[in-house]
Amino acid sequence: MASLEAIISLGPWGGLGGDHWSYRASRGITEIVLRVEGNIKSISFKDASGLVSGTFGGRGNDPNDRGEQKKIEIQWPSEYLKSISGTYGSYKGLLVITSLSFITNLTTYGPFGTASSEPFSIPIANSAVVGFHGRCGYYLDALGSFNDILSVNMANSHGSISVGQWGGPGGGPFSFRVGSWIKEIIVHEGTNIKSLSFKDGNGHEYGKFGGNNANDTGEERRIEIDGHSEHLTSITGTYGNYSGLVVITSLSFITNLTTYGPFGAATGTSFSIPIEGSVVIGFHGRGGFYLDAIGIHVKPRDIEGTISIGPWGGQGGNPWSYMTNRGINQIVINVGLNIKSISFRDTTDLDSATFGGNNPNDIGERKTVLINWPSEHLISISGTYGNFASLLTITSLSFTTNRATHGPFGTGSGTSFSIPINNNTAVAFQGRAGHYLDAIGIFVKPETTI
Repeated sequence: MASLEAIISLGPWGGLGGDHWSYRASRGITEIVLRVEGNIKSISFKDASGLVSGTFGGRGNDPNDRGEQKKIEIQWPSEYLKSISGTYGSYKGLLVITSLSFITNLTTYGPFGTASSEPFSIPIANSAVVGFHGRCGYYLDALGSFNDILSVNMANSHGSISVGQWGGPGGGPFSFRVGSWIKEIIVHEGTNIKSLSFKDGNGHEYGKFGGNNANDTGEERRIEIDGHSEHLTSITGTYGNYSGLVVITSLSFITNLTTYGPFGAATGTSFSIPIEGSVVIGFHGRGGFYLDAIGIHVKPRDIEGTISIGPWGGQGGNPWSYMTNRGINQIVINVGLNIKSISFRDTTDLDSATFGGNNPNDIGERKTVLINWPSEHLISISGTYGNFASLLTITSLSFTTNRATHGPFGTGSGTSFSIPINNNTAVAFQGRAGHYLDAIGIFVKPETTI
């Protein structure tokens, strides 16, 4: 199977105010500009092609609340951005990003801003940050990252990334990756997590990690995951002091279907990994008397699954989604100064609903994109979103196949978005729609070329 590049979305962390935004660098990120004082007012980026993003945040009219400019210069390609960390909290009654640090393969820049009570971090290995997303208005309300995993081979556990670890420095290190799926998790818990052990779909056992205090072994809990309809996607938990040690005090295990836990007692510092389009294929950390620290190994979901990217746009209208088991061979959009509506047809001639177009006085002009499936298939979209008739909507769209780009359709005004990914097929769409097409995103599936 051919290797491929894959992008995983992490976060965002922060508040729900402002508008959604997203930025992808066409090449390495070389410059980050912040405005800072008490919190993060705004953020912008420049990539190695010299392309400058918009400014995300900083929409307030108070000249005394603009903050001081801070500029980070990254010497790409010898230096590249690996991760971010920071805090979020209340500022003038809004839940916003209050501090940020940027971690490269060479150093850490920051912290910038004022650290508050809710920390977040993305201690992630074997990847590079290729973009950011979040929410913004007067300030930077929320922030997450897009991380690129190079040379992912979907046929095995190589090409995974390591996220974490969280916890204390005690005990000895452990790390494992499975070749199938994590089928069983055995937790021993009390007022902290005493130990963990695992079994994969081939019957191989891993652990026990921790549990070396024979006088404090806790109560056993078992989680069973069938690996067909259900798979492990992430973890959340807390770490803090127990018996004079910094250890994992609680854990929850998140699958595509449900959340198991929390196990233990949720005391101390919390951590979470809001991650999409991935599957956990292993764990790493430290264990001794108890489970001292924990992190996960993840890779993009296997070739039977999809990775969700986006949506971009506004919060108006109602949520919608469209998925086909076959190829998409026709896209119909109605266009004026923005995208009025969108619909699809698959190779069995089944038509989707029309998403948007609920304003009978503004239906736009019909445009049809024909895709010559199976030799041609849709791989990506790009476009812009901005204000139209006092609504934040999609203002332009282009559709990229393995052979051509169709578009742009619309005016191209507002904030741009794009999805620079290779070796995949777009198999579904999602978004929000009402009078117009308010937001759009896609689901992609890695190609299975041998």
